[in-house]
Formats: sequence, structure tokens, C-alpha cells
Amino acid sequence: MTGDRGFWAIQGKFDDYMSAMEKQPVKEDKAQKCHNFKAGDPSRSGGAKKAGATGMVLVSCARHSIVQANGIADLVKGEVFSRVDVPIATVIARQDPGQRQVISYDIACKYGVKFQERVSAPYTGGPLLEQSEYPKDLEFYVPAWHILGHTPQCNLRFNMRYHPLVGRTAGEGVETIWAVMNAYQYSTREMGHGHRRDTLTDIFNDFNFRKSRNEADRISKAYGIACQEYIRKEEELKDLEEGIPEEKLKAMGRESEARGTEQFASPESKLPSKSKVLQALRDAEDAEHSQYTDAPAHSEAMFISNAIDLLDLQYQVRVRSGEIGSNPGGDGKRTQFLLMQEQLRRRLVEHFETLFRIAPKLQDANLNQSLPPTLQSLYLPSEFSPPERRAYGLVELAKKEAQLQVANAHHALQEVRNNLGLKRLLVVAKKTHSSGQERNQRSETAIKKAEVVVKRHKASYQRSYDAIEALEVLVGVHTDAGNLQPLLDSDLRSLELYLENPVQTGLPWIWKTLGGAPSGSTNTDNGQSAVEDWNQEGSLGFMPRHRETDGGKNERFCMKNCSAGITAYAMRQGSVYQRLALHATAKFNEAMLVGSADVVEG
Repeated sequence: MTGDRGFWAIQGKFDDYMSAMEKQPVKEDKAQKCHNFKAGDPSRSGGAKKAGATGMVLVSCARHSIVQANGIADLVKGEVFSRVDVPIATVIARQDPGQRQVISYDIACKYGVKFQERVSAPYTGGPLLEQSEYPKDLEFYVPAWHILGHTPQCNLRFNMRYHPLVGRTAGEGVETIWAVMNAYQYSTREMGHGHRRDTLTDIFNDFNFRKSRNEADRISKAYGIACQEYIRKEEELKDLEEGIPEEKLKAMGRESEARGTEQFASPESKLPSKSKVLQALRDAEDAEHSQYTDAPAHSEAMFISNAIDLLDLQYQVRVRSGEIGSNPGGDGKRTQFLLMQEQLRRRLVEHFETLFRIAPKLQDANLNQSLPPTLQSLYLPSEFSPPERRAYGLVELAKKEAQLQVANAHHALQEVRNNLGLKRLLVVAKKTHSSGQERNQRSETAIKKAEVVVKRHKASYQRSYDAIEALEVLVGVHTDAGNLQPLLDSDLRSLELYLENPVQTGLPWIWKTLGGAPSGSTNTDNGQSAVEDWNQEGSLGFMPRHRETDGGKNERFCMKNCSAGITAYAMRQGSVYQRLALHATAKFNEAMLVGSADVVEG
């Protein structure tokens, strides 16, 4: 009924463009896929040409979620780029080309690469966008929630939060429209082409009307909150500028601009992950076995990796056994427990079969295999003394176990950190958002689950640490294994508790280590540069103390300055203090290696 004046893309232009795209190669980015979203997946496109619509693509305002005129197109078996181009180009053509425009799309990292080339390509009926219509400043970003499913590199490049002139726009407003539309999916599925479009047009008109009616109140409240936040941030910035020398501030600004979005990247561990260590060991084994015609059919590295996982399974069955014994629960929990027990028995049989093939001398060692499955020793190289490892031919296997146990220890530490943060987040959410018995019970259940995961990975770390000690692996700041230590219950504290009160709580060591230094590299250069940074900032460190003794207005300034502004600056300089600590540790280790002859008696 609305013709070309409704919400759907102009049909003639859409048909002409789709016909043109079918006759030429698809112009899209061929880079490696960085997400698992269904949108833009060519393997899901196709189907009969006369097939009915299986979905639709919708263009809305990223900030106010208003459905745009001619901003909808029907999809047939997949969200291919060509069907998305027409509604987006039609909406862009109505905007001022001299105005900056930002497109928020789940797969903007791929969709935007060839966008200009596609919409500017000539075909029968003209290009979708003339050169005069194409915006002078057009950016493609991924909305705030969907960006979490992309790779870290993609996150830095296309995350809205890391780019200027978009405010705090999340870009996920279109998802609220789908929440409304999902209620009509079954009724519209049975309608004809025209009836379906007329019905959806009425729904979109109603949605836009409701949004417009409530938008004034929403914007008014948001504006008030934004003003308060602006005043607070402005005061913090003023504190920061007054507490830090002008030249230092300018240097920090230049450094921030030079680093770009890379400054938001999380620090990565210098140690490779479990999967990378295992892959490296298997590649080395394959290279060695390729030289022989009678290469073994099993992998020693995979055997050790499976044994480490088997130890974790033993732990889980022990914990479940205690839970089932004290509280049988429903049939589902008991069935799952019995399945885990059976899996443990089966894997233990497979483990010993492989162990005797890898180390045949152990068959004569009278190993005790009659213990209960949850207490059965796996007889890895770390469970034998050095003379026994040499006698049973386990020396090379012990080297591989050492590498995998180190990788597993750091993996377990990372999981402990993650779940400590999750637990803290759940505790705060329960205090601020939970109301009512049902919600409180759900919150407590989620917190208990996080605690269980923390205990599980703590046990995994402790097993790996004991194995590392038994294998006589050197640990420390400047070692390949990293600065690993015994993990105590007192170390299992969230980072937020330290940030709230750093003097009383102290920073647990698990937050100070992200991995060891690779072979052949040291932190001496970093330590020296940290010393130089410290010397340059010496006057800054004493500035608040001098101002505090002045009294009067300056004393009030110090109390204010020592809160938000200086706290932000201190957190930024945390890496400097850490490098200083590493440098001091390196010097201490050098002094300890000198020997007793160099000890000077007082």
C-alpha cells in the first residue's frame, strides 16, 4: 500500500542491483574470519530464486533505534552483503554527505572493506550511490556487545569505545527492535507477500511512534546524567592537570596519540598457551619420526597432556562423590556422576596401556594399579626420583612433562584470576541489583559456582606446581617457567579488593605474574628505563607532600588532588613500579650468584 514510500527498499532498485551482483564476483573481504556470527556467511546463502523471505535486514538509528524509511530488505537463506547494500545505501543517500556518518554492524570489519567499491559500481539503473552522495567521512564499527565475539586485533580496530566522536554509543539499539519483532514471527510466516509487508509496516510505525513519544523524557534524563558525569570528569581532569607538570602531561598526550588503539590492548603472557606448547611438542615429534620408517603410533606429548586432564577428572569425581554422598539430589545429578565415574575408569585403562607402550621398562616396576579410581596414581615422570627416571628411560618424557606442567600452571592461574573477578562481580551485582528471594537465591548459586571453579583450578595449579618442583624446574622472574609460587588460600583475593584498600590488603602475587621471560631475554633494559622514568618523576612524587605543609587552600587542594586525579595517574604508572621491582630482583639474583668469596663480613 505504501509503495516506495514505506520502510522497504525501493523494489526496482533492489531487483536491478541483485541481478547485477549475480553476474559478477562478490566484492567482499577475503580475510580470515574473525567471528562466528551467521551474518555475512556466504555458505548460508542461496536457495531457490522464488523462495519466500526467510528474514530481513533492518537499518535504524544507532542512538535512538528509529526504523529508517527504505531501510529494510528481505533476506533469502542468509545475510549476504548485496542484500544489505541497498537499504544502507538508500539511507546514506538521504543524509548530508558532508556530515560524519558511522555505521554500526555486527560484521563491520568485513562488510565495510569493499563497501564503497560495491555501492559505486555502475550497473543498469545506475550505482547505488553517486560520487556526490558518498559521505566524505564514513566509518564502520562493531557494536559494543558483538565486538566481544571478534579477535583482539579486530576489537582494537572496530570497537566503538576506542574511537572518538561517538560518545558512549553502544550501537546495539537495533537488537531492541528484534525483541519486539520476534513476537510476530509465527503469524507473519503464514502471510502472503503483500499482507506480510503491510502488517510489518504497521508494527514499525507503532514502534517508531512509541519511541518518539518517550524519547523526550529519556533524552532529558540522559542529558541530566551526562551533565553530572561531565562535571565530575572535568574536576578529575583539573586535579590531574594541577598535580602533574605541564610538560609531563603533554608527553603523556603525545604518547597516547602515537599508540592509538593499541594502548587499550590487554597485556599478554610471555608464556605460550597450553595448546601452543602441545602443538610445538607434537611438531617436534613429527619431525623426528619422519626420519624413521617404524615411527611410534602414539605421541608422548599428547599422552602427558591427556594425563594432566585425567588428574583434573579425578579431582572432579572426588568432589562430586562428596556432594552426592551428603545430598543425593535428583536423578540427573546422580546419572551425571555415574557417567563421570565410568569415563574415569575407561580413561585410566587407556592411560596405563599407553604408559607401558611409551615406557616398557615400567612393566617390571610392580606399579600398584589396584587403588580406587579417584586415588589411583598415574606414574608420570614427576612421581619418580631422578635415578628412577634414568633407570626406567623417562628422561625425555620428563622434559616434555615439565613444559606442559608449566603451561598448565599458568593456564590454571589465569582461570583463577578470571573467576575471582567473576565472583567479585556477582557479589557486587547481588548487593546492588538483587531483590526478592528468587533472585537472591540465583545470585548465591552463581557465586557458589564461581567459588567451585576457583577451587578446581587452584587444585590444578597446585598439582602442576608440585610436579614442577619434583622435576627440578627452575622458577623465578627471569626463568622460562616464570615466577611461580605455592598458591595459598590467602592469595585468592580479587584485584578490586586491593584497589579499594591497597595499604591494608596488599597485592597477592597471582596478580603480579603474567608469565616468564622467554629464553635469552631479560628485563634489565626495561628496569633501567624504569629507573630513568622514576628519576624524572621524582619532583612529582614529592609535590603533594610539599603542598600539604602549606596549609589553607593548598591543603584542601592536596586532599582533593590525592583522590581521583592522582589515583588515575598512579594506576597508569603501575607498570613503572613493576619494572623497577623486576630490575631490583635481577640485581639481587646477580649478587647471589657471585659466591661466598665475595661476601664482605661486617
